[in-house]
Amino acid sequence: MLGCFFLVLSSMTCLDGQAAAITDLKSVAVGSDRYVSLKDVAAFYGLSLSVPPGRFVYLRSKWNILEFETQSRQCSINGVNVWLNAPVVSARGRWSITETDVRKVVDPILRPHAYLGARRYRTVVIDPGHGGLDRGAKGRAGVEEKRAVLDIAKSVRAILVNEGLRVYMTRDTDRFIELADRSYKATQWGADIFVSIHLNAATTSKPRGVETYVASLSGYPSTSSPAGSRTKAESFSANRFDHSSDLLGYYVQKALVQSTGADDRGLRRARFMVVKNSPCPAVLVEGGFLSNKYEEQKISTSAYRQSIARGIAKGVLDYVNTVKKAQVAGP
Repeated sequence: MLGCFFLVLSSMTCLDGQAAAITDLKSVAVGSDRYVSLKDVAAFYGLSLSVPPGRFVYLRSKWNILEFETQSRQCSINGVNVWLNAPVVSARGRWSITETDVRKVVDPILRPHAYLGARRYRTVVIDPGHGGLDRGAKGRAGVEEKRAVLDIAKSVRAILVNEGLRVYMTRDTDRFIELADRSYKATQWGADIFVSIHLNAATTSKPRGVETYVASLSGYPSTSSPAGSRTKAESFSANRFDHSSDLLGYYVQKALVQSTGADDRGLRRARFMVVKNSPCPAVLVEGGFLSNKYEEQKISTSAYRQSIARGIAKGVLDYVNTVKKAQVAGP
């Protein structure tokens, strides 16, 4: 049975140069979730709605382009692939997304200043994955994840320090660190931003590209789980920063794709321990697949590892600069 109520999005911040007014978005119940029609979403943001034949719905303006794949969790926001928490479905004859995805994914990306005014940004913790006896993934040509990500992390640190940020690394040598200790270190250092750096691997050699992960929302499945999977409604430390983490992840993924030219596998969601237990906005970056011969060869070169580092650093700095602007704008 479908019921309806109104979701209120309120902000005095600017969207595309114009003040956003208080607007009611009607939502309807579909199963255990509530959905808002993309037509209403488009109207709120001043976007045009286009539903051509096929699988996609488009929301466009001079400044923003949103592309939603129907019956899927995949969408694109201004050219960046973003995984929603639940699929786009037809509700009362209109393509719709969950109220949660409006509030926690779309709205923060389109109106970041409404969410970042209270965030801090001066202390960044970089977490090179694995280390010591834990080598992580290893490619056929012998590239080891633990060594490559340490090199990338050091380059990210150098860039961020040069920009005036305080940067700590959970390890700066080839040594093993327990997962719980990585989050603990971030807490002890007063982290404002946490970035864990990894390289990927798959059971086949076909997958390629870069991914950025944020903590899954309470009650919603991780991206790797089937849509609609039953998930315990359990919150973790990082869920206090869902809006900010999504923004950080969005900026990092966008800059990483631009810097490396790698396939965009999207901003994704997972319950990785180092992310979900983070004391601040946090992301985990997968900088390419060592199981893919082509990507392993690129990652083996210092130049390509530098391009990964530049992308991660630029994403962090884009987030930092957006926080600064939000603080200047005020409430």
